[in-house]
This record gives sequence, structure tokens and C-alpha cells, in this order.
Amino acid sequence: MLTARRTSVVKSASGMAARILGSTSSQHTEQRRTILGISKSLDQRLYRMAKGVMPPISKTEEIALGCGTIGFDRDIFSGNPSLKHLQDTYQPKLSAEEQSFLDNEVNTLCSLINDHDVAMQKDFTKEAWDYMRDHGFFALKIPKEWGGKAFSTHAVSQILVKLGTHSMDANATVAVPNSLGPGELLAGYGTDAQKEYFLPRLADGTLIPCFGLTGPHSGSDATSLIQSDCVLEERNGQLGVVASFKKRYITLAPVAGVVGLGLNLSDPKGLLKGKGEEGFTVALLE
Repeated sequence: MLTARRTSVVKSASGMAARILGSTSSQHTEQRRTILGISKSLDQRLYRMAKGVMPPISKTEEIALGCGTIGFDRDIFSGNPSLKHLQDTYQPKLSAEEQSFLDNEVNTLCSLINDHDVAMQKDFTKEAWDYMRDHGFFALKIPKEWGGKAFSTHAVSQILVKLGTHSMDANATVAVPNSLGPGELLAGYGTDAQKEYFLPRLADGTLIPCFGLTGPHSGSDATSLIQSDCVLEERNGQLGVVASFKKRYITLAPVAGVVGLGLNLSDPKGLLKGKGEEGFTVALLE
């Protein structure tokens, strides 16, 4: 009798515990759903508020966004990035030619530059300038057919990193022609005449480029240029632009032979006739 009663009590207690646990689990699930619902609703309201005060995306920005790809940045913005996924997915490697350039030419250039002397003299020695020209430091991204190196973006990054550990001035001097410089733009979008004229001269360092984007009242945002305008006009049957601009803080401007000017193009007379569009454009000034 006592044993049977104890068994009954144990079963009753077990059932009650199960009901309590089940009820608690259900409450936790419901609370989680409620919290998630509130969070989602709050996120939507904050997004609408932010959208209301942000300026609209311009046509130029839409084009720039459409040209990009999605990589590891997608994992970062998901809030749960995986380092293993990054390591398994992205394995950039240097070619034998790129590795040799990094181990030899880059090391030699570093040995020719004394960072303290550069800071005091505000310039490189003639030997350093000539070495950069003769060994293709200004042509890392220009195709080989035009006298360039045609290196990968990873290789250019590694070269700039090593130069930066020795001299940030050398880093910036090599970085501009291989990023902001017009070489890669000309190779991809230039006319045949522009390629034939500019690319060999950019590759051998005859022309050192710079990029004029920043002005007194606007920074590096290409879609909000102020006092950097050009108007399309036709003279003697030739289309051209009348440009008015003010630029400052242009890296390499004192030694540049060609300037890529960031301008805001307008066509009030409709002279483009479907060949090109108004908005941000780049003009080359030699």
C-alpha cells in the first residue's frame, strides 16, 4: 500500500513537472516571438525614418553600385561572418612574375629611398624616380600590350603594403597611377586613339598621372561636385566641353604630366543625342 502510494505520488509529481516545463517552454517561445516581432517592427520604422532623411541615390551612384559584386561583405552585414568561409572561399595567390617583382624590384626601390630624407627634401632622388619609371611601377595595372605589367589587384595590394612599411610617400606615389590614375580607365573605356597615345606614355612613366576630384567645397564624393562643371558645346562641327573647376589636395599634381579631371557634365542643348549621358565624367588634361 505504501509503495503503491509512493509510486502514485511520484507519477503525479512527474506529470506536474512535465506540465510546468512544457508551460515554461511555451512561454519562452512566445516571448521570443514577441521580442522578434517588436525588433522587426522597430527595424522597419528606423529604416523608414533613415530613408526619409537620406538624399536619393543618383544615377551615377546606381551605376557604381551595379558594377560592384558581393563578397565577404555580405557575411559581415549578416551579423554572423565566418572566418572559415573566408579562408575556404578566397585564396588569392601571386603569380611567379608578381612574386619576383615583390621580392626584387620592390626591395630595390625601398633600398633607394630614405624616408627621413624624403620628408626633409619633400621629394625623391632622381635615381628613385628613374627606377620607378624604368621598372614599371607606374604601369602595374596597364595591359602588357601597351607596355604594362597587367598585375592582379592582389599583387598591387601586396606591393603597396610593402612600400608602405618603408615609406608612405612611396606608397602613395605608386598607388595613384595604379588606382586613381587613368590607365585602367583608358584600357577599359578609352578610344583607340586615346589608348595609342596615352597608355605607352603612362606605362613608361613619360606621363605621371594624377586625379583631380577634390575641390575647396567638396571631397571625394564624385556625385556631389561643387565648382567642377563642364558644358557640352559644338564649335566648327566639333563637340567639346567648356570647363570651370577648382581643385586642391591632388596627390602627385606637382609632378603630373596628365590630370584626370572629375567634372559634372551638362548638355543643355541636347548635343549628345543618346551618345553618353549627363552627370559625372572624366576629362584628361595634359
